[in-house]
Amino acid sequence: MIEYLLTAFFVAQPVAPAAASAVSGNAAQAPVPRLRDPVAISSKRLSGSRERAVFSGDVVVTQKALELRCDEMAASYTGPREVTRVECTGQVRMVEGPRTAQGERAVFDVPAGVLSLSGSPEASDPTTRLRGAEMRLKTGVPGFEYEVDEAVVTLEAAPLSLPRKSSGKDAPAARLPAEVSARKVVGSRSQSVFTGDVVVKHRTLELRCDKMVAYYTASQQVTRAECVGHVRATDADRSVKGERAEFRVPTGVLVVTGNPEARDATTRLRGSEVRMTVGNANFEVKDAVVTVESATPLPGREAGKGPPASTPSNPPSGGTRSP
Repeated sequence: MIEYLLTAFFVAQPVAPAAASAVSGNAAQAPVPRLRDPVAISSKRLSGSRERAVFSGDVVVTQKALELRCDEMAASYTGPREVTRVECTGQVRMVEGPRTAQGERAVFDVPAGVLSLSGSPEASDPTTRLRGAEMRLKTGVPGFEYEVDEAVVTLEAAPLSLPRKSSGKDAPAARLPAEVSARKVVGSRSQSVFTGDVVVKHRTLELRCDKMVAYYTASQQVTRAECVGHVRATDADRSVKGERAEFRVPTGVLVVTGNPEARDATTRLRGSEVRMTVGNANFEVKDAVVTVESATPLPGREAGKGPPASTPSNPPSGGTRSP
């Protein structure tokens, strides 16, 4: 049986017309509906009715720069053949400029320009990679706008500010991505908001909190992140906790406030602000209260003999501690 390639052209649902402008006193010019770009759909087989068409076999949907491919698709449209909704199943692939997405199922809301993906969906652009249980992508916009449930997001971090070499030349910029997981993320051109069980992994740092906002440069690199709620961070054998934190990506400095506490193998620090630099063994603490653990007694020392073991100390508040 010979299969034919069918192509159907539909008109997308019209954009709401602008309000009529008044001319010649109270007279108003009748609004003229402005149609959106047409939707072209091609496939090997097609069956349809007045309100719905089913395409199967190498389905390709195009609208402006958007190209959507899948195994089978159902298109819903109004009486004037205005496409309002497209449902795709099986090996869904989307390409729009530098952005790509894939999954097993998709729903394209044509008037809103929103593509909803499920079935192990993934999406990416040159600086961001998205994974999750379900994602919604805004099409037809210059930036990467998205909303992801049970998200894992890999972001390109701004280059690290490394110290100069002994020769006086700048060290080469290191670009290390940051991976962030959360119950939900909503992203735009300038920032992404993560909520629910947020976990950030960057270099040797693991940072956890209830909510985080990541800020981007014009080139979509993360330069700064702000965390609130049950902030907890670890870097090697050091840890710090508090209620708020700011992570400055180029310098690797984490600033924790809100009753912050920091610990390493032998020391506990409290204060009004704690600074921890990724990969650096030191803490910086404002209004510091430091507790040093007792030294372990030497083997074989009898009770009551020899110099007394050291005891925890609490120096006066204020100052900086560098363990």
